[in-house]
Amino acid sequence: MGGLRDPGLYGLVLMAVMASAGGAWGDCLLLAGSVALAYRLFLLWMDRGAPWPPLTAALNALTGGALAGMAGIALLAGIGAVGLGWWQPPAPHPAPALMFIVFGAAWCCWSRHSFGGAMAELKVWLWLVGGTVLAMEAYGRGLTMAPCLFALVIGVAMLWAGWRLVRFTSPAMLRSGSKTQ
Repeated sequence: MGGLRDPGLYGLVLMAVMASAGGAWGDCLLLAGSVALAYRLFLLWMDRGAPWPPLTAALNALTGGALAGMAGIALLAGIGAVGLGWWQPPAPHPAPALMFIVFGAAWCCWSRHSFGGAMAELKVWLWLVGGTVLAMEAYGRGLTMAPCLFALVIGVAMLWAGWRLVRFTSPAMLRSGSKTQ
């Protein structure tokens, strides 16, 4: 695996600004994008520190899985509130949403300095950009729930990713420690 540049504080600041803007504007696209960015930054942080001692790696995967799951549940709860009529999100903010997602993509791709790693990271972000554009286009054509449906998809993806980290990755990290001794 190629090396990684430090995703560092700037990535976290970008994620925090994105989440703050999404929370202040009630924008489903920004909230979902900030959750996806936080998850990708966590994975970069995990890869950057490799090789971790097996117990540390397992605890990191367990923690990351739990946090991804909680973020997914939070997104799903917000979408549930919309579905029940408890919250009416305003119109999405397409320019800031795309800008932040593209900045997040650039930051995460730049954090990998191998071409293969950057291309693998780019594939994930192209799906996010495509989903964002599709949601904005559907919203423009009258499907007002489209941004929230995009957030629903991201929430389900976070639940699935968190479950995989907790269920498969964490135990595999623990088992890897017993095989080397």
